[in-house]
Amino acid sequence: MLEICSLIARAGRTHFWYDELLTLHVSALQPFTVLLSALHAGADGMPPAYYVIVRLARLLPLDSQITLRLPSILGYIITLLGVYWFTRKRLTVAAGLTAVLLITQSPFRSCALEARSYALIVGFLAVAAVLWQKVDESRVWMAAFCAFLTAAVACHHLAVVALSIFAFAEVVRTVLSRGVRWGVWGSFLLAATPFLASLPMLMHFRAIFGRSFWSLPDWGTIFSTYRLYVNADVNLGLILAIVILVACAVALPKMVQRWRNATPEAHFPIPEVVLICGFLCYPALLVLLTMLMGSGYVPRYGWPAIFGLASGAVYLLRNRWRDARLLILPATFFIVFAMRSTADLRPPAAADPNVASQWWAHLMEAGRNESTLPIVITGGAFYLEAVQYAPPSLRDRFVCVVAPDAAVRLTGSDTVDRGNRILSRFVPLRVEELARFQSAHRRFLVVSDGGRFDWLTPYLIERKYPLSFLSRNGDATLYLAGQ
Repeated sequence: MLEICSLIARAGRTHFWYDELLTLHVSALQPFTVLLSALHAGADGMPPAYYVIVRLARLLPLDSQITLRLPSILGYIITLLGVYWFTRKRLTVAAGLTAVLLITQSPFRSCALEARSYALIVGFLAVAAVLWQKVDESRVWMAAFCAFLTAAVACHHLAVVALSIFAFAEVVRTVLSRGVRWGVWGSFLLAATPFLASLPMLMHFRAIFGRSFWSLPDWGTIFSTYRLYVNADVNLGLILAIVILVACAVALPKMVQRWRNATPEAHFPIPEVVLICGFLCYPALLVLLTMLMGSGYVPRYGWPAIFGLASGAVYLLRNRWRDARLLILPATFFIVFAMRSTADLRPPAAADPNVASQWWAHLMEAGRNESTLPIVITGGAFYLEAVQYAPPSLRDRFVCVVAPDAAVRLTGSDTVDRGNRILSRFVPLRVEELARFQSAHRRFLVVSDGGRFDWLTPYLIERKYPLSFLSRNGDATLYLAGQ
């Protein structure tokens, strides 16, 4: 409960960033058929099922910064429950709590504060892993396993890769037990249906963005992904994953010998160890898949690996958890967790709901003599944030100028420009083509954040367009363009 309260408190005072603003705008489209049209057009890559969940959350009479993030908070909480139940079935309470607290101290916690589907996917997969342990006990568990696995794939198409992890673990279980669980295999087929149904939309999305997506994977992406998962200067995530994989490989011969002797396994049985290792390898599988498909990849796609990292970490100490001295681990983690969560409940000393408006007012003070000129916000991501948080008196003057060819040449990507152009067909945004805008406006103001998607500023410099510096506020700079 402490964690839920602290997350809601943080969510209420945390501004949306670009991807979350896509969720905000698309989820507000009415009726739902218009929302579907926007997704099919390529306004966002999230599937319709996720937006059904978000729209249900938006029915609550709360601030949108909370309601849009409630599904992610829910996903984060059920992730914690899932990893505890999965670990507790084979190890001690202390082991289960340690696995949970490891996740609370990881950067995965930030996914609970993102109005995107990543935390929800991890939560569904974690509970599916728990139900997979129990499917032999009741048909109810089998049906629930199918439902959670299907929900994960329905919330993000790349979650279909998790089906291969479960399938491989199930193959190992089938070989060892010499019995096929047809209900499990049927669940895999049903869980794949959301992915198959969304293939036309995915192919269209790939045709629009795939060639110049802002984050195309390479071999180094695997290493940077694991490094992100523990937020350390050294790649502790990859080191931990390798240590767990090696430990499992070393333990495998003895586990096989116990199986041949019909000796009950005291800890995780072989199929569950295979499942843990599969989750550890999930980001690497995604990178390889997206490289082969020529699709985009960002590290948050691979967050289901946190389930493997947490359960695998406590597996390393499987023979020590009954030692009372090891209780110092969950106790230490809990103290850090409680201090952090309690701190999140306290609002910042200088909290001011109008701080964003004040920031923009300060920046635009230098342009007060040009109060009739349009204001071009460079970088499509910066543009959406400006429209959301700048003073209302300025928003009607904001323009997002797009030129995909120039954007690709100068920044290597036109993803955001293309996305904003599609979104403007469904949301009242002022998105204009570069040539048309230049022909209509000889003079205009430019606000540049210097970000990686700002192609316009180097374009104007390249064309020797007159730029006069007016003001700087933080990372943003105000120019007057034209004579």
